[in-house]
Amino acid sequence: MAKRKRKSATEAQALTHGPVLLRWSQHVPSTDVQDPLGLALRGSGRLATLLMFCVTSITPRARYFSFIPWCVYDWQRREKGRSPAVGLRDAIITREKALVLGSVAHHDGKACVGGALVGSDALIAWFHKSQSEAELKKLPFAKYPAVGAYINSLVNLGFFLETAGAADSDDEEDAVPVAFDDLELSPLGTRLAEAYDEVVGQLTAVRELADPRARVSMRSLREFGKRGGFCELASPASRDRSVLRDIFFSRPGTGDKSHRVRKESLLLILELSRQLSVLDVRVGDSAFSSAVYFDQVVTEAGTTVDILWPPALADIKSRWRMFYFHHYMSVALEGMFAWMVAQASAQGLAGVSIDELIATLDEAAANRFASESCGGPASRWFGRSTPAMFFAMQSGGGTELNALTSRALDKELRASHKCAEDQLESILRLKEHSESQTGLAASLLLLGVTLARYTQWDEGPYGRWLAQAARDPYVDLVPPVLTRALSRRLDNWWTQPWNEIGRFVLSRYVVQQHQSMSYEKTAAGDRCLLQVEGSRIIASGSYDRIGMGNPRLRSALRILSDLALLRETTDGATRLTGDGTRLLDDELSKLADQ
Repeated sequence: MAKRKRKSATEAQALTHGPVLLRWSQHVPSTDVQDPLGLALRGSGRLATLLMFCVTSITPRARYFSFIPWCVYDWQRREKGRSPAVGLRDAIITREKALVLGSVAHHDGKACVGGALVGSDALIAWFHKSQSEAELKKLPFAKYPAVGAYINSLVNLGFFLETAGAADSDDEEDAVPVAFDDLELSPLGTRLAEAYDEVVGQLTAVRELADPRARVSMRSLREFGKRGGFCELASPASRDRSVLRDIFFSRPGTGDKSHRVRKESLLLILELSRQLSVLDVRVGDSAFSSAVYFDQVVTEAGTTVDILWPPALADIKSRWRMFYFHHYMSVALEGMFAWMVAQASAQGLAGVSIDELIATLDEAAANRFASESCGGPASRWFGRSTPAMFFAMQSGGGTELNALTSRALDKELRASHKCAEDQLESILRLKEHSESQTGLAASLLLLGVTLARYTQWDEGPYGRWLAQAARDPYVDLVPPVLTRALSRRLDNWWTQPWNEIGRFVLSRYVVQQHQSMSYEKTAAGDRCLLQVEGSRIIASGSYDRIGMGNPRLRSALRILSDLALLRETTDGATRLTGDGTRLLDDELSKLADQ
């Protein structure tokens, strides 16, 4: 396999110079292709792990974090070693079914507020059959129970003896299989399990769950959902709520450096919610990214709000800004990929060449779009102009891309500017741009402004922090890797024509990168949407899943709501609760004293 990879990389590299490339003989549907350039798993995913450790895209409900340790605790007390033997994993799944069905019953046939209850769809359908009891082991459920999604986070949080304090990553790449029957709760895991047991331990349903048939009355399950359910965690009567707050906010004895960074990320969300609640603005992907990237948020009414971050959060805010530098670079590259697939597909078996794609940069539609994006005069030849010429008004006319030029551009291109990253991203997500002559120009503009804005950080500690996400610079793409590659290939890329920049990026970081990722995923390289024959690129289907975004943010917001630190009003605004305000003030005070 290694030999095959080396050969494919050598042949793909030739595209930059024009000779014949490898041909793939098989396509897969575009819907089967995920992360075609490796930008999510090898970039965004790694950075998100560092910033929001153990709050993953698939772990949005806080109560699972206490419920699953309780399942271990309850199994050890009631079933372990009993004949007939019941394995721990099966025991957890049985209890998981009971809690989800109990929550559905408590909410009269609906999932509780906030959703994300694994297996709820099947159990809702079963609930409406109006049975008086449930034999849980026979009930329909999810193919992949929640325990499988949450177990790595639980291990990394130190809830089990053999892993307490040992893990520092929750990447999919680094996941280690868990031997369930060998799990032993750590003191922290036991503390959490006992807190949950205070809520549910005396319920009839819990005793009935230990029966070999796990036959439980719906009345008992309803009470189980009422006491131990997911949205019920927000109640002050939930003994595990305070323990979970301590864990997520890394109070003394509950975490190391990785966990403290997560705490600061959560405080960042709470602080943003406090500032935006005055304007009844909802905190979501758009508001969060704009706040940490531009220090501004643009409301739906078009009002620009300046975000004034406390000094104690300056470090974590800067790290999240590095995350979004990578995000916008990813949107630009995946925008080029989606556009290239669409353009090549439109030509059928005849395909298209890199030169033909680059020629679109000087067509009237691309020239008009590029000029209008920055509000300047119409340019006849966008492809022949340079980034230095194009951004002259915003960068002070600097012909060398350095920290001063970068800061000048940063100061001028704020949120809502036509050529700012958030605006260009919105354009690239419109399907018409991936199918028109403006798609490549929009992607190159986004790439250019992102890398130019990033330059001021490149040689500093945050640039080095961002660079660590690239374990293999050949296939791991983050802004430091791409800026160095552009400098090696094009010397001062800032003063090189857009068409030369585009030619290199399309060849090396779209076509060749996609080929490399395809061979990473399968030895045959059959996950490609692109075939290359000589100088022609042939494609079928389409690709529109541009940009990974920040799925951990959505999980964090849900967890903060479950812990009764945030609430969303009926009109969609995100507000701090009284507890949320007190916790935020307390933690900011501690950070300021450090």
